Amino acid sequence: MMDNMIADQISIDNEKQIITRNERIARRQKITSRVADEGSLLGSTSDISHILLHELSVFVNKLSTANSLAEMRASTDSLKNAIGAIEGKVASGEVELPYQVKGQAVALDEALSRAHGVSSLLK
Repeated sequence: MMDNMIADQISIDNEKQIITRNERIARRQKITSRVADEGSLLGSTSDISHILLHELSVFVNKLSTANSLAEMRASTDSLKNAIGAIEGKVASGEVELPYQVKGQAVALDEALSRAHGVSSLLK
């Protein structure tokens, strides 16, 4: 009797995992067919990473030499010009970012889990 209960629970858990995996596959297929293929998404991610890396470098270098509040504020100009409009677009609902749909905690957990997994493989 107990073995059947355990087997039933394992079966239910496996079925839930299969359903979740199939839903994820279906969502990814929709993204590929309606928005962009994996290469395009990777290219966009790379472009944004490089923009942010460059703009952060400009900001940090200017901030590190600022001697006044005015110079500190001026150090944000390049970064603000590059990405400042995004805040308004998100606030107005013109743009919704995927992490907002997933939830910030979920998105961060996924990113950290992947990062840790890759790091473990690199050791």
